[in-house]
Amino acid sequence: MDSQNSPSVTLPPGAYLLEGTRTPGLNSASRARAGFSALDLAVQSANALLLRCGLAASALDGVVLATGASQAADKVRQRLQLSPVTPLQQCTQGLDAVTRASQQIRSGDADLLLVIASDAATQPDSTAMSESAKRLAALFEVDEEDAEAYEQACRQRSSEAEQSGLFSPYRITLFDRHGEAYDTDQHTPDSGACALLLASASGCAQLKRQPLARLSRQALARAPSDYPSLAPLLASTRLLQAEQLGLNDIDLWELPDAPALALLANLAAWQDARFCERQLALEHPMGRLDPTSLNPLGGSLALGALPVSGGCRQLLQQADTLHRHALGRALVCEQQAADQAQAWLLARAEETPA
Repeated sequence: MDSQNSPSVTLPPGAYLLEGTRTPGLNSASRARAGFSALDLAVQSANALLLRCGLAASALDGVVLATGASQAADKVRQRLQLSPVTPLQQCTQGLDAVTRASQQIRSGDADLLLVIASDAATQPDSTAMSESAKRLAALFEVDEEDAEAYEQACRQRSSEAEQSGLFSPYRITLFDRHGEAYDTDQHTPDSGACALLLASASGCAQLKRQPLARLSRQALARAPSDYPSLAPLLASTRLLQAEQLGLNDIDLWELPDAPALALLANLAAWQDARFCERQLALEHPMGRLDPTSLNPLGGSLALGALPVSGGCRQLLQQADTLHRHALGRALVCEQQAADQAQAWLLARAEETPA
């Protein structure tokens, strides 16, 4: 997945996803046996990314760390051998870290920023989400058989992507203290990490690398407390409206699909004229999403719903697919707090002759 060198083109101002790496998804038993902490996973993914890009940590303008672990920033600074003056911020959500980093780049305060997001067996309570999904599914006549069929298709897409080597370019190999290697995604993973290198146009030119995608726009939305599973629909709709885009203007989608019933109910809601008029203030339904564009590598059901690093992993996957197939736009949405979601629009990095 290495970006191609492109010294003969220039990029317009903006924030770009230049490169990324992620660890395999690990389950609790494997992580405990290997002795990996959230910090270990974060550092290994970050070091692999810096090595891939030929960068020393001293070349970074800053680091934004997303993890549920307390007091992790000082340890990361030490293990990455960051300068004491290199800014290091910490938050609890991976896409929030991307938002902070992209804002710094757009404001001209940074050219190269490292985003690191890491999980270690901290899964949120899904009871409210499941109950919300069931109520919405009943409202839009989505049944359990539909959800089961989607889950099977999701895991089949993930298996095909694995067999085709689509995860290999950015998934690193982990080595534990006993020298054992972990290089594949495990079943029911609850731990993992992802590192992303974000850059300005100047930063891309400095490294003479073509970015995977441009970070175009971000949107947040909060759903009613009784229907938290609506948050991804609301955030995605807000983002599309801000860009004056329709569903079919997006080539690739990554939407939360755990539980599958919640995703299918949201897709049905977009097709419901009454819902779109009353809840989204739209004159017409949003329409039907092309199923081939949705979660093309399997989604969270197959790769694990990691609450901190999952959004960054999805951003990297979609940016890679966008870049490889020369597509125009991708939308990545992540369910965050109980009733909140964040959506990001990725766009193809448009280049002009130098």
